[in-house]
Parts: sequence; structure tokens; C-alpha cells
Amino acid sequence: MLPIKITNDAIEQQDKLTLRSNLIDFIHQSLEESFSDVIDLSNLENKKIIYSIINDTAHYNLADFIYKNPKVTKFNLWFKSSTTFNKIIKSKNISHPVYKKIITKLQDNNRIKVSFNDALFTKYNSRSPENTGIIGSLIGSMFTIIICLTFALPIGITSGICLSELIPKNKISSIIEVSITNLASVPSIIFGILGLAIYINIFNIPRSSALIGGMTLSLMMLPNLVIATKQAFTAVPSSVKDAAFSLGSSNMQVILHHSFPIALPGIMQGVILSIARILGESSPLIMIGMVAFIADIPKDFLDPTTVLPVQIYMWASNPHIEFIQLAAIAIVALLLILLILNLMVTFIRKKFDHFIF
Repeated sequence: MLPIKITNDAIEQQDKLTLRSNLIDFIHQSLEESFSDVIDLSNLENKKIIYSIINDTAHYNLADFIYKNPKVTKFNLWFKSSTTFNKIIKSKNISHPVYKKIITKLQDNNRIKVSFNDALFTKYNSRSPENTGIIGSLIGSMFTIIICLTFALPIGITSGICLSELIPKNKISSIIEVSITNLASVPSIIFGILGLAIYINIFNIPRSSALIGGMTLSLMMLPNLVIATKQAFTAVPSSVKDAAFSLGSSNMQVILHHSFPIALPGIMQGVILSIARILGESSPLIMIGMVAFIADIPKDFLDPTTVLPVQIYMWASNPHIEFIQLAAIAIVALLLILLILNLMVTFIRKKFDHFIF
């Protein structure tokens, strides 16, 4: 972060777009004035080095400050350093003499400090590592999970109840159960191929949208939900069912009023585990085109979007070391989200157990 003394009394009242473009030269002039006493500015290479120490969005920040403070004529403003300069600052041995002089002067005048990069959690995707963020992929993940749960929850829970309580035990039901168990272990890329073949090629659902992403992941979620629901109902004590039947309850009344409340904590655990799995999936979404560079935040379920695991994959595949570091931070954020989900499940399960028993 670099504070630079600037004056805006020479800036005329202009619209924001024009002001931003004009401020680039003004920032360069301020940088030259700040380092003219320690660096030979007659050398064009030295000028380029000075211009490169702050990031490419400095004129955006300056324009926003001027619009918010129109009466201020002289002030100090902190700017984010560029990726190149940030890397040089972190290195132990600074061999380049110009960069060494710049850093020395900044440190002597207390014009450089380390701060938290809040842009990572407040800005959308960008080609510049110091300006990129995960807010777009987080919203995309949220939209995708909402669509996934909308399709998978009613079908999966209903199917699990039917297999456990309604369908007679015979060879056909055994084949269905084995098939569902096998579906739960199918590689995720297969579901991506199904989504590509069915949803895109047949139904023409917009590629890279949260809608197709959620529908594709719902295919992955269904087997896990069916198995979790069936196991939860199987774990209900038979004495509870027998007592309800002895009091004249019908089969549906026993399921809805007695078995389902007891099985609900187990079902919720299966739902959360399924969410945790799809939240970390990337390969099926890559197959349906959600790996594209999306610079905007999605506003609805049909807008092009990406998800956090795919964002991590793209950053980790980038040759620049700064994006790899950002990928590591995004992985930690993803793990924290999963931890919070599991803590919520533990809390809710205890609450349900309290009311049931």
C-alpha cells in the first residue's frame, strides 16, 4: 500500500469515466515527484519501474475518493501495490538498485504497510491477482446449491421413504437398492457427461448457468439422499411403529407423525454430507462449461457463473505464483464453509434429539 500526495484543484468537473482516464497521468506525475530525489527520471526504464509499483486500478480508487470528497484539494491516499512490486517487497534479497531505493524511501517515510486483502472476499474475478476475488464464485455456488436442493430433496427423501416403508421387500426392490448404492460410487465426471448430453444438447439449457450446474449436481446428490433417508428410517425403533399401529394409526400416519420426526436428524446429516460433496465438485461442472472466465456477479439462475472449486482450479492452473497463493486462501475458505455446515448440523441434531426424546 502506497500513500501518494496529490492535489485535485486542477481537475475539472467531469463524469466518472473521463475522470478515471485523466487521473492516470496525474498519478504518474505524483509518483515522479515522490521519487525524483532518489531516482534518475531521465531514464525511461526508471520511470516505468516507478509507474509499476502501484496496481492497475489506482485511478479507479482515486476517482472514487475525489467524488466522495469534492472539496478536498490536498490529501494522502493509500494505494495497493502491484503484484510485481509486492513480490519484490516479500523477497529477502532485493538486487535491483531502483527497487531498492524505492523501498528504502517508502520505509523511511512510513509510506508502506502490510494490510489484509479484503478484495479477495468482496470483488469478482479479474485477470489481475491483486484485484481478483471470490464473491462471484461464492454467489454462483450458492445459486447452484439452491437449484440442486430444489430438485434433489423432494425426490431423494420420497424415494428413500418408499424403499424403506412402502415398497414390499422382494427381488425388484433389492435390485433397485443395489443400483442406487452403485450410483453413489459412480465417478462424478459421468454425471457431467449426462448433464452435457441431456440438459444442454436436448433441452438447450443455457451453458455455464447455475440452473444447469444445480440440475447436474442433483443427479449426484440423489443416490446419497436416498441411502441416507432409507438408513434413517431403518434406524427408527420398531416399538415406536408397533405402538402407533396398536393405537389405530394408518401406515402414512405412522410414517409422517412418528417415524419421520425420529429419522429427521439422520436425514439432515445425509443432506449436509451431500451438500459438502457437491460443494467441492468441479469435474462435472467443467464438463458443462462452468470453467469459463466470468468477470460479473450472477444476478439470477440463468446468468453465466462459476463455483468456488472451479475458481480454485483455474487459479491453481495459472502460471503466476500469486494466483496459486490465492487458490490456497480460497481452499481454506472452502474448508471453513464446510466446517460451519457441519457445526450447524451438530447443533440442529442435538436440538431435534431434545424434542424427540
